[in-house]
Amino acid sequence: MKGIALALLLFLSLPSLALAGERLAAAVAASGLPADSLTLMVVAHRQGEQPRTILDLNAHTALIPASVTKLVTAAAVLRHIPLGTRFETRLLSAAPVENTTPEGPTLAGDLVMEGRGDPSLVSETLWLLVNELARTGIRVIDGDILVDDSYFDANYLDASRDTRRSDHAYDAPVGALSFNWNAVALSVNPGPTPGTPALVQAEPASPYVHVRNNATTVPGRGIDKLVVSRIPGSEGDTLVVNGQIGVAANPFAGYRNVTDPARWAGENLKLYLAYRGIQVNGSVRKGLLPANSRLLARVEGRPVQQLVTDMNKISSNFIAEMLTKQLAAQQTPGTPATLASGTTVLEDYLASLGIERSEFTLKNPSGLTRLNRLSAAALVAMLNDMADDFRIASEFVTSLPIAGIDGTLEDRMADTPAHGWLRAKTGYIEGVVSLAGYAATVGDERYTFAFIYNGPAPASQVRKLFDQWGTLLVTP
Repeated sequence: MKGIALALLLFLSLPSLALAGERLAAAVAASGLPADSLTLMVVAHRQGEQPRTILDLNAHTALIPASVTKLVTAAAVLRHIPLGTRFETRLLSAAPVENTTPEGPTLAGDLVMEGRGDPSLVSETLWLLVNELARTGIRVIDGDILVDDSYFDANYLDASRDTRRSDHAYDAPVGALSFNWNAVALSVNPGPTPGTPALVQAEPASPYVHVRNNATTVPGRGIDKLVVSRIPGSEGDTLVVNGQIGVAANPFAGYRNVTDPARWAGENLKLYLAYRGIQVNGSVRKGLLPANSRLLARVEGRPVQQLVTDMNKISSNFIAEMLTKQLAAQQTPGTPATLASGTTVLEDYLASLGIERSEFTLKNPSGLTRLNRLSAAALVAMLNDMADDFRIASEFVTSLPIAGIDGTLEDRMADTPAHGWLRAKTGYIEGVVSLAGYAATVGDERYTFAFIYNGPAPASQVRKLFDQWGTLLVTP
């Protein structure tokens, strides 16, 4: 490939490193990908020696990074939010508790559900929250469920995301009060005999979700054009199921995002209260927490380092934006957190490493955008900074998918020497493929690397090159 010879930095006094660089350069040249479509960098580390760059191809050129952006998000979060931090969801009320009804103690007014930006409020933790409320003895809420998500701004779908909207779970909205990653699970099972309707169920089955089942059961084991779509409405979201499912087919599972996170959380709270035998006489509505409210119940989410792992392992856009708004909440306490303010923290972190501003532009922390730019050199500098900080290095590395084992690398490099020896964050949007992280050999060599491709080549072709690189890095 033109330019590879100039880009390759070989240290002849270190033959194993020189050989590794030569192998990598040869793989790039053989891939047929144009040099100007790539930004690549590999730095080798040996104990007791200075790091050495063994491959540099357009390393300081900033390209669209896709989801490797989450590496910067993870680093900034671990830098600014103390390990062990948990975000709360609370139930409060300004109303008195009365004992005037046969059902039991009654909250004579509204119950407020206040969100504090926890990305891990899911069915299990909501159940814990409801159980804590039940321990107060309250059996009737003679008022509404008031949902307060004012800790973050009301911009659920930031303009920095890809402008093409989707009802799939990866494009879920972000709010300070969010539940089950703001997505609903839908299961489709075949009916008892051909010609009968399919069996469709939403989980959780709260009144927020309405199901319109047009799917039918047919002979065989196939799933023919089974499509789930989401239609927003004034009373929640409608999930429409069309197509056919074979009478002997395995169950089909689909996930669709919701359009109103706060109402979604509130309706599920109301449902879970009913499960626990607590009657709610009113409806769910949005509002602000009254100043004289007292705490009735609270639940904490997962520690921040586990949230970072959840984000990176499955490449959750939702968690990336939630955590970035938490960074903003730290910067501007007392005002609703914005994604733009949080993203500024990410850029300031990169600038603090001495990275030139021309090598990064971050508009969205998830990478689900074409507005971001990162160079391979910027990513490598950030990865090295994380690896060098004993306080958070383990948590950062643990968050990364492991080749052939888990996360978005579970099915990649599984039957190669890279299996278990490479940890990296993947990235993909149309026309963009990326991979950045760490690799090590059985010996004393460790590598920090970043690869970004922008162009029309099929993603499979680019991933093949990147997986070949990963294998070469760990091959003596």
